[in-house]
Amino acid sequence: MSVAAIQAWLDQAPNAERTGDFRAIRPERMRAFLARLPAPPHPCTVAGTKGKGSTVRLIEAALLGNGHRTVAFTSPHLVSVLERWRIDGRPAPADAILPLCRQVEAIELACGLRLSWFERTFAVACLLAQARSGAFICEVGLGGRLDAANALDAAVAVLTHVSHDHRDVLGPTCWHIAGEKLAIARPGRPLVIAPQEAATSLMVWHRLPNAEVHWAVRPAQAFALALPGEHQQDNAATALLAATLYRPGLDPLRARSAMADAALAGRCQLIEQAGRRVLVDGAHNGPSLAATLAVAAQRLRPGWALILGAAQDKEIDAMLAVLPAGLRVLRCAYDSPRARRKADWPATAHAWEWCDRVGEAIAACSGDLCISGSLYLAGEALHDLGAADLLPG
Repeated sequence: MSVAAIQAWLDQAPNAERTGDFRAIRPERMRAFLARLPAPPHPCTVAGTKGKGSTVRLIEAALLGNGHRTVAFTSPHLVSVLERWRIDGRPAPADAILPLCRQVEAIELACGLRLSWFERTFAVACLLAQARSGAFICEVGLGGRLDAANALDAAVAVLTHVSHDHRDVLGPTCWHIAGEKLAIARPGRPLVIAPQEAATSLMVWHRLPNAEVHWAVRPAQAFALALPGEHQQDNAATALLAATLYRPGLDPLRARSAMADAALAGRCQLIEQAGRRVLVDGAHNGPSLAATLAVAAQRLRPGWALILGAAQDKEIDAMLAVLPAGLRVLRCAYDSPRARRKADWPATAHAWEWCDRVGEAIAACSGDLCISGSLYLAGEALHDLGAADLLPG
């Protein structure tokens, strides 16, 4: 019942994740609110277009492997809202979160500030991190400069790979997008940069010429990882460097060992079910989907099909451009007003099969499957596949 109460309280607030209208996001309201809270630890804050969730998970694992207590804040969740707050690598229990929700609500009433849905989740994370007094790893929701997470001064800022997404809010090119995301950096504090395209690298030098910049590079010895995909090597290199800067003295061998076991639901998650393999991933732009399809080609048996769903505000043409010829594709919707419906797809996709829900699409296929295009779709797929309990840990 506590989870339902948490969800109901959050749903009283405006939710841009549901509407897709991010025009009102600003950190100033969050800063005013946090001024009334006990100060949380300075976080390791992670921004970027691709790999944020995986990088947070790997930083968390590296710290836990070295004996540090952790609180991690991530978004969105796949199945349960409790996934957004992790304590020592596991989703926080409802009985730890509900009192913090009530505390946030009381402060809202006292100071006359009405937070958004996302801001409420972030405020709860700050209270949780303050109470735990350990390492605090924080994932930016959107961009960087305007996000609630930028209301805190990061001890270490991390920029994962940058590509096109939310260009209506963040700007038309990777140059502009990188500039928005780099706003999480603070003078005199480390900034970790994952391997990037040239435009992002140039923006780092343009925006932060005197910053303490640390460029992540894949080591000669590849990481052993439970997270599938060659792209995770860059995330792991970035995470290990960030963890080492966030907690100096970290033992890299213990960190690597812990990172090797780190898993994360909905990130190229392979499920064996009824004699077939299902790969579930939340990739939602062209480069991310290409990486997912590369994993699918390695892990799934010939004849596999793709179930694809996408939000209306995502760059669908770039996603369709990476699909290999001859692949069977089923389009589907999911439970969000932002989800593309049957008529919202480009004409080139109209010949593909349509299903109203992902469960219907799964039932329409008999062989191996890749399900991708949205983390919200991934969450529904995990629920329908009976794999909703496969959360981080």
